[in-house]
Amino acid sequence: MGANKPELPKPETQIQANYRLPLTVFALFLVAIILFPKIEYDEEYGKPKLHPKEEEKLRRRLMEIDDSEQYALIAEVAGWYPCLHSGRSIFYLKAGEVWKYGVTSKGKVGRYAGSFLVSNKVTYVIEFKGTFSECLKQEQIKLFNYRYLPENLGRIPQERLPRPPYNSVMR
Repeated sequence: MGANKPELPKPETQIQANYRLPLTVFALFLVAIILFPKIEYDEEYGKPKLHPKEEEKLRRRLMEIDDSEQYALIAEVAGWYPCLHSGRSIFYLKAGEVWKYGVTSKGKVGRYAGSFLVSNKVTYVIEFKGTFSECLKQEQIKLFNYRYLPENLGRIPQERLPRPPYNSVMR
């Protein structure tokens, strides 16, 4: 009758099936080795300890917390500066007026790109150095007293600000 017999797919050989499980386990083992850092153990007590790289990161971070600075960004020239207060997008500052108070443990270069300072026409001035906590306290003192600064009181009453233009909120 001329009918062709349909061909059935060839069954997997036992050899191919036997390699899948060990290869999968081996691949997972390699991923685990690559993704998870090695755990270091204290030789004397057998307890886990920080990897030397992590230990160095911690030492640097603790040093940064001890060596922080409270700074001000000061307008270099008279002009319109971005303002983060509600209802305002820009605010006029005279040269030498405070645009923002802040705190950093990274220093000027770590906190702001040079292009940010240049494009916003401001100068980074360190006002206090100390621990991070001490610097935060100094920043709060400056923020709370901003409304009484001569530069702010010299403005007409409706133009006075509760804080510098680029400080959006009081923390």
